[in-house]
Amino acid sequence: MTSTFIKIFSVAVFVTFSSCQSNSKDKTTTTKSEDTVMEKIKDTVSLKTKVDSLSSGVFYAEETTNEEIANKLKQFLLKKYEADLNYLQPNDRKFSFYSIDLNDDTKPEYLVSLYGSYFCGTGGCSYYLLNSDFSVNTYFSVTNPPIFRSSRATNGWHDLILKGNKGTNGDVLTFIHLKYDKQKQRYPSNPSMIKPNEIAPSGHDFIMWDENFSNAKIFDF
Repeated sequence: MTSTFIKIFSVAVFVTFSSCQSNSKDKTTTTKSEDTVMEKIKDTVSLKTKVDSLSSGVFYAEETTNEEIANKLKQFLLKKYEADLNYLQPNDRKFSFYSIDLNDDTKPEYLVSLYGSYFCGTGGCSYYLLNSDFSVNTYFSVTNPPIFRSSRATNGWHDLILKGNKGTNGDVLTFIHLKYDKQKQRYPSNPSMIKPNEIAPSGHDFIMWDENFSNAKIFDF
């Protein structure tokens, strides 16, 4: 009787010990795996984006998050639309931007996107390109994101590329290339007046305002 009890007790202890070891091992493996994944995510974020809210998990392109630049752009827009402020709804008084060098002088220019029904219609929305001193370079009407900064340049300024016509299945068939006009010292202001072509952006072109790759942080003015 005693011998049988000892054997049963020994087996129970062995099974329990083995189960604990297995669970401990599984937890350790899972923890290490999760840590590795999180480290990779952190590395990717640090290289490409800045986190705006850890709780929401929303990430924005680094070129869109500088608060000092945003405040200067806010002052520009408040002055530019001072006479219109009483007519603007809260959704109209929003903007986002990209700080990006378009003429390779090591100084950033600022592409600014406006929102709301006051600035947007069926053809697209209004955008501004400001020089590094925050003066107006080009005002764009009826423009739709995303916008590509081409690796190719015209008259010392990188071409800007927009998506053009789409096929019945939604595929983009043509693209609009905005080339810098040296005489007028600006880009074409109405993209819809530019004849599209089939030359697509390359893998070396910088993409802006693409919700899948380059979200822009939105500010109020």
